[in-house]
Amino acid sequence: MSGATDRTGERVSVNVDVDGERTTIEVTGQRRVAVVVRSQSGERIYLPPEKQESEPAESPYRPAGGESPYEGVPDDSPYGSSRQAPTTLGQSRTADGFRIVHPEPVTDVRLLR
Repeated sequence: MSGATDRTGERVSVNVDVDGERTTIEVTGQRRVAVVVRSQSGERIYLPPEKQESEPAESPYRPAGGESPYEGVPDDSPYGSSRQAPTTLGQSRTADGFRIVHPEPVTDVRLLR
């Protein structure tokens, strides 16, 4: 799915990767969205991640992405792919959004803003 702009002018991008064992959904651009997924076991709702009080104010010096300083390295880099398969199920924050790893392949994904 490509990015879209909401009424406030904020851009939201969603990337869904469904493989034989799990589904990885990455939402970037904002964190104020909920994701509803449907899979063989039923429907599951992932609410927006809560803002942590220790979270620093927005800064132009924030990391390029995620938990690893190497996540900003492009896949076509001479140093190889920087992406690692997510192993933690559930929802985790990234530098510019959040990642959901659902334990099975999904048949429907809905983004609610």
